[in-house]
Amino acid sequence: MKILVIGLACVLLALALNNAAGLATFVDLTSIIFIFIPTMAAFVAVGFKRHGVFIAKGSIIQVAIVGMLIGYIGILQNMSDPEALGPAFAISLLVVLYAMIVLGICHLLSENFEKTSDDAAPPWRYGATGLWIAVCLLAMDGAAGVEAFADTTSALILVALISAIVAIAPSAWARQLAKYLPTAGFIGVLVGCIGVLQNMQEPKAIGPAIAISLLTLTYCNIVSVSLKLALPNAHADEDMNSLTYLGFVLLFLIFITAVLSLSFL
Repeated sequence: MKILVIGLACVLLALALNNAAGLATFVDLTSIIFIFIPTMAAFVAVGFKRHGVFIAKGSIIQVAIVGMLIGYIGILQNMSDPEALGPAFAISLLVVLYAMIVLGICHLLSENFEKTSDDAAPPWRYGATGLWIAVCLLAMDGAAGVEAFADTTSALILVALISAIVAIAPSAWARQLAKYLPTAGFIGVLVGCIGVLQNMQEPKAIGPAIAISLLTLTYCNIVSVSLKLALPNAHADEDMNSLTYLGFVLLFLIFITAVLSLSFL
């Protein structure tokens, strides 16, 4: 019965999207693949057991944020027409739309499942982590080339955050990193935003500052999701409000878009 209801909900959603702007507008194969592979990786990490629903539910919003940031960075690297920024940003938001659909399905399915504490064999977990990293690298390469996502300052901030979290909780470092690293990544966001605001009169200095913000947040979420897949029980007590976190990231991207729009005036 539940499957029929979910199927009906999907049909109604498709009709709504078709009425909104045409169903084809909301279909992007690259975004679908980017969400699908990490979702499957969540089940691979636990040996295709039901517990994979909880892993997917706990990481899918972060997956969407990484996809959105990669797409946004790709837009900035290849931006030749400022008027194209809005439509391209809309496409990057499709990753979030697909993730929200997966999140809703996982919430419905998890109602009848109980959390378990059994980890799958290491090959499964490491294979799932490898799938996640591979899909990120492929997305980066397709967006603007992997080299465009390398930034020394962002990497140093990431190492500093990891070191601080591990030093504070050495006995549960994996759990704490998976839980707090995404939020800690906003330190890099603030560093970049301060750089943007201080260099509003120098457009050439805005780009590097934005890169620090975007890439630090991207690195932190990639590492966090990797830990959740490599050590599925590392975030058993995960309580971060992922939707609130997503909202802050969206507000940050809107801020960056506004700054870029003003810089072209």
